[in-house]
Amino acid sequence: MEFPSEKFKYDADASTGLIFIRAYNKWHAIIKNELGNAGITHPQFVVMTVLNYLSRSDEFVTQASVAKMADMDAMSVSQIIRGLEKKGFLTRTANPKDTRANAVRLLAKGVEAVRRALPIVEKIDEEFFGALAGDEKAFRDFLHRLI
Repeated sequence: MEFPSEKFKYDADASTGLIFIRAYNKWHAIIKNELGNAGITHPQFVVMTVLNYLSRSDEFVTQASVAKMADMDAMSVSQIIRGLEKKGFLTRTANPKDTRANAVRLLAKGVEAVRRALPIVEKIDEEFFGALAGDEKAFRDFLHRLI
């Protein structure tokens, strides 16, 4: 059967996109497994960790600011937050700074989840991206250029 790519017809490993998604999938599988053992999903981890980070400098963090920093779809963040609220990880309240938005705040259970999960993810990142050795900063710079 004919493969319709002129550029990668004979060498799929020359495809940057394919290599990128394979590396991402390998990293993500490790993350999903370890966070699953900790009782949370990767998207829940991202939302809670971003919320925790933003809360350092803003008492009234909005769902929109979480979505923006995480570069996630606002509707997805809303659904994740709703689920985390039902499980007692966070709460949504009226935002005194912006009546159109809710303020989102981690509860003790959410703070504890971040406290337990963040070192796990940082260790995975250190081991996975450690393969880049002295090139990790350059890799981050290239990723920033892409986004």
